[in-house]
Amino acid sequence: MIFINVDERKFEAYKNELVKLYIDSFSAGKSFQYHSEEETEVYLRSIFAVGYGILAMKENEIIGAILLTPLSFDELLPEEIAKNFDMNRSVYVAEMMVEKSKQGQGIGKKLLTWFLKEVDRNKYNQAFIRVWVENEAALGLYKKMGFEVCATMVQPKLLADKSETFDFEKIYLHQKLS
Repeated sequence: MIFINVDERKFEAYKNELVKLYIDSFSAGKSFQYHSEEETEVYLRSIFAVGYGILAMKENEIIGAILLTPLSFDELLPEEIAKNFDMNRSVYVAEMMVEKSKQGQGIGKKLLTWFLKEVDRNKYNQAFIRVWVENEAALGLYKKMGFEVCATMVQPKLLADKSETFDFEKIYLHQKLS
């Protein structure tokens, strides 16, 4: 497995694979949310307009990705975080995804480890990540990697079959970058 940093200029080359990875990651299983290809592409493009991604690659295929932005990118950021942390010195893990068939193989941990090792500490002194409260595997990983719970929020989401919305409780975690 290798890691590739992708910025806005390189996004186009990986766009289709990233859209598929995002939809596959968040439109099945317990979370079962609706995401159209068009909306997903617009969302991912907005991430790369202000941030970058680290892709885990194996045999020229994306098997995982961590997408990073300034904390100010998160429009749903709880007020207690906005008040207590420097938004300009905080990096936000906007998305972390691992291909379904590769989950449980340590790819998420390797991506997070690479990010924490390589993040520009001259630019950022805090890292934040948001996770669904019921995603116990991810929550456990983030805590093992030194992230601590700092806030919660509820986000309305549309079911994948578009039949209704549901409340999606999320937990914010943060880590001081030393």
